[in-house]
Amino acid sequence: MSSRSNALVRRTSGSLGREDAAPPPGREPGWWTPSPERARALLLVAARPTICALAATVTLVLVVMLTTETELTSAPGAVGATWLAAHQIPLTVGRTTLGLLPLVPTALLVWLAARECARAVPNRPQPIDLAWLAGAVLAGPLLMTAVCLAVTGDAAGVTPLERPGPISAFGWVIVLYLGAAAAGIASRAWPALCDLLPVEIPEWAVLGARAARRTVLRMLGCAALATVISLFAHLSRFEGTYQQAHNVTDVLGMSLLSLLYLPNVVIAAAGLLCGAAVQFGTGSVGLFGVGGGQLPAVPALIPVPEGPASAWWPALLLVPLAVGVLGGIELGRTSDDRPGAPWATLTSAGLSTLAFLVLAALGSGQLGAVGWVGVDLLMLVPLMVTWFGFGGFVGMVFARRFLAPAAPVEDYDEDDYDDYYDEDDYFYDDEDDADPDDTDHDDDTYADADPAVELDAELVEDIDDEVEVSIAAPGSTTEPNAEIVDAEVVEADLPEGDTTTGR
Repeated sequence: MSSRSNALVRRTSGSLGREDAAPPPGREPGWWTPSPERARALLLVAARPTICALAATVTLVLVVMLTTETELTSAPGAVGATWLAAHQIPLTVGRTTLGLLPLVPTALLVWLAARECARAVPNRPQPIDLAWLAGAVLAGPLLMTAVCLAVTGDAAGVTPLERPGPISAFGWVIVLYLGAAAAGIASRAWPALCDLLPVEIPEWAVLGARAARRTVLRMLGCAALATVISLFAHLSRFEGTYQQAHNVTDVLGMSLLSLLYLPNVVIAAAGLLCGAAVQFGTGSVGLFGVGGGQLPAVPALIPVPEGPASAWWPALLLVPLAVGVLGGIELGRTSDDRPGAPWATLTSAGLSTLAFLVLAALGSGQLGAVGWVGVDLLMLVPLMVTWFGFGGFVGMVFARRFLAPAAPVEDYDEDDYDDYYDEDDYFYDDEDDADPDDTDHDDDTYADADPAVELDAELVEDIDDEVEVSIAAPGSTTEPNAEIVDAEVVEADLPEGDTTTGR
């Protein structure tokens, strides 16, 4: 085998990923036994997010205890309670139930797990690969949750902390990390997931899902802007909020706690802009009225408006309507399937409402003596479906009648590019291989060319010898014009046979 053939074999084998390489000779492992490379990747998926979360939890608990001069004997129970609270597991301290938990730690944990899961997705995933990933992403958190449940049970004699129920604890962990695994896998292998489904996903469903993602982000952005504006409008409450702080440590603790609860406030503001009431125990706040109720004195609740309701507050309902109209305009301009565009609009409205329903459920819960705090979910669902659905149809009709269609943007996947073009294909390992930039060729390369297809320069007449040829249509009585066409006559050898037709 020549050196060029050896280089070609090496380049071809090097361009294949580890997942596609042929297994070593011998007995092949079963489907229940992953390869060593896959085992290492799954171990990282199971261990790395859990270790990072545990390290951050221990550090936070120790810093708080050292700054507040608390005895370290209660540190294990505090670490276990913090881990459970970060996974939205309700805690009971004495007779007080704390179910309204901050969403920032939960979002960070889910993001870490999804990111690690996305890194471990193979190029061509099979159902068994996805099952291994789902099991790996659940293994570490479930093990750590079991340890924390045991620690909180043992620490009941030191701290007045009641151990949560194992069903609710493991249920929350499974739901959160399965969602993280689904998000991570879909971000890297969405076409492969579609191929594994028994039915084909219609195009309007995909367009509706993409529009729903944009709608949710826009609505959250509008809610965050409204929260900031309301915060500056109620700056006079700062002094009364921090009256319970006795030193700098208390001020920093209250400020940090308010930042952790900031996503909860933004989600409540999104529901408020849609017309749903936000309940605070026996009281409520809405665009059409403010009921009585005692609000906790924390900086996170400074943007909450006070009563009575102003006459211009219902005008804020134009915000979700405008968000829905904008989503419909995008669908009307980018969708080539005119019959499927209304279905895409309905899909976008339904998925957007479902996303906000999940977020509102996560951002709500019991808050001690105050009672249940959160958005009224029974009002939120019909209102959001109405604003996003009706606004989407209005925007879609407007775009079809008055706006030019936008050019479709094709998604570019870097992994697809790497599958077709491997950088190893452009390098040569042996010195005998030809240089791709070398344009010099041996004359022997063309020495064996077929003489029948070569041009005989001697049979080509001189270019200057031109013959004027006049062409007229068949049956035409018009005399040919000699100046119509100037053609060069080139004589060539005909093959043996008929010298007239060349056959």
